[in-house]
Amino acid sequence: MKPKLVEFIFKRQLAPIDWLFILLFILITIGIGIYFSKRGRQSLADYFASGQGVPWWVLGTSMVATTFAADTPLAISGLVIKQGIWGNWYWWAQVPQFIIGVYFFSRLWRRAGILTDTELVDVRYSGKPAKILRGFRAVYFALPFNLLIIGWVTLAMTKILGLTFNIPKYWAIIICILITVAYSAISGLWGVMATGFFQFFFAIGMCVYLAVVGVNAVGGLGEMLHKLPQIYGADKAASITSIIPSIHTPNHGFTVFLLYITLLWWTTGTTDGGAFFAQRMISAKNEKHSFLGYLWFNIAHFVLRPWPWILVGLAAAVLFPGIAAKNPLTGKLEADPELGYIAVMLTYLRPGLLGIMLAAFLAAFMSTISTQINWGASYLINDLYRPFIKKNASEKHYVRVSVITVIALAIIGGAISFFMNNIFLAWLLFSAINAGIGIVYIIRWYWWRVNAWSEISAIASILVIVGVILFTRSEIMLKIILTSMVGLTFIALVIWGLRKKAWRAKYMQSSIFTIFVIILAIGLIITITLPEKNFPWTLIYAVPITMAIWLTATMLTRPTDEKHLIEFYKRVHPGGPGWKRIAEKISVDYSNTSLFTKKNLLGAIFGVIAIYSALIGFGYLMLERITSGLILIGVLGISIYIIVRNLSNEKWGEGEPIVNN
Repeated sequence: MKPKLVEFIFKRQLAPIDWLFILLFILITIGIGIYFSKRGRQSLADYFASGQGVPWWVLGTSMVATTFAADTPLAISGLVIKQGIWGNWYWWAQVPQFIIGVYFFSRLWRRAGILTDTELVDVRYSGKPAKILRGFRAVYFALPFNLLIIGWVTLAMTKILGLTFNIPKYWAIIICILITVAYSAISGLWGVMATGFFQFFFAIGMCVYLAVVGVNAVGGLGEMLHKLPQIYGADKAASITSIIPSIHTPNHGFTVFLLYITLLWWTTGTTDGGAFFAQRMISAKNEKHSFLGYLWFNIAHFVLRPWPWILVGLAAAVLFPGIAAKNPLTGKLEADPELGYIAVMLTYLRPGLLGIMLAAFLAAFMSTISTQINWGASYLINDLYRPFIKKNASEKHYVRVSVITVIALAIIGGAISFFMNNIFLAWLLFSAINAGIGIVYIIRWYWWRVNAWSEISAIASILVIVGVILFTRSEIMLKIILTSMVGLTFIALVIWGLRKKAWRAKYMQSSIFTIFVIILAIGLIITITLPEKNFPWTLIYAVPITMAIWLTATMLTRPTDEKHLIEFYKRVHPGGPGWKRIAEKISVDYSNTSLFTKKNLLGAIFGVIAIYSALIGFGYLMLERITSGLILIGVLGISIYIIVRNLSNEKWGEGEPIVNN
């Protein structure tokens, strides 16, 4: 059963009280930005890292506010109809990644004494390759990578403004950018985090209220679950309400779920808590605040936020089946279930409350965009402009250039959003070009042998692999090209490595593992044809090919200079067997501050169990699966007890001050 397409048009006018609440919110936000403008413009460290004085509850809330963008409720609402609740494993599968980050990486970022995560390149690696990598990362992650995020977040807000005020897309984009730049450019990270703290609690409160309104509009949870099969048929309704897909879920749902939980969390994106997460942890008062802030982010991100959005998505599936909108580029009516969230808001909220809800969406949008443009500017200024273009200028000069860069990024990102129509497809593209590199980010902290070429080869190979997959139409040609890439990797390993006796003595074990990965990659390419050429299917090819390439590049290139490695270990001292060779050359014993411990491993395991128990348990209770829900809540209680007891005697360090690298 497929509902008929129906264009949604908002026919009501906003009441004066709605405009009052929206204006009041904008004034409060800009006021916060102005208040922090002096604090944020004294130096680059103040502008991009808040002078390292941020408490955990501010930095953790700022993280979750950044990920709570205007696009997220819309995308998840649409995902519920397109795939089902289980489609949220696209981001739920990241729980192990983030919890491992809490225990094994959050304190390392604070110890590193850097301003951006890209600056870590200079601290961790040496020589020309390190400088090339730092400059490349600054441009790549600040521009195409970051602008893609700005584009889809702006797209979501333009959908909201377009439906609410019936204005063209380009006017909606201009309005969004002007409001955000008005405070984020002048105040730096302090203003971004302070406003994010206020914006998150405001936005989440309204999302909870909208979930109550939406469910009541359907007639309650029971009535909603009863109506879904009548509208979509029994099979589709079962898929919509499944938290974990069955093997019979349509469109390879169970296989997609397996790809998410087995591969995504350790291979894709900022697996070590980099990007704007690292920016927040770097800004923490000390290691304890860095740890607790990242932990609080996980609780708010995975436990507090998802279900209000999902419940509105389920309500929209009943209240607005077949919701559609005209494509601004083609003029054709196209199904757009992401609009369901907006439709519930515009239709069922009374005057005053509608204004508050629109302000909440504006809060979600502003908290994300302000972070992205501040973070992108930090790369361009701290990791490109200052070290390579204009060295030794005054701090005021760098801050002025930073403000200009923030404004430019906002404008370019807004322009890109005009050519985007589907938020979730943008998410998938973003994930695809990040797949395979995540393991390098993890291992660089805990294995001395990783060098700049490891990251360079991983980033370059994934871009080539995704490009080949997307633009090669013939399946046979695709398999030939990818197999050739792996074959050339093996030939390089043999010619420049394995045929040399001295080299084999050093790297034989690593070579055996790399050859195993090469054989696995070739086997997967030959035997498996991707059902779809998008994420997460691309993981099947991308992960083993990328791993084979970066491992080979690592072993065939010179290691980081030993003195540089010793200085890095003294500064960060992560511990673990991967640093044994370097640790033996240092007279100071850092074993008491090592993070590579059974205690942290135990904490991470029960942290993952606790988050999943809460996330799924609360979901089961809302979907009237009471027994399963209560069992998981019991598991949650036990896990919390173990986590708290595990942390009771923890020793916390102060971390390192920011230094220019």
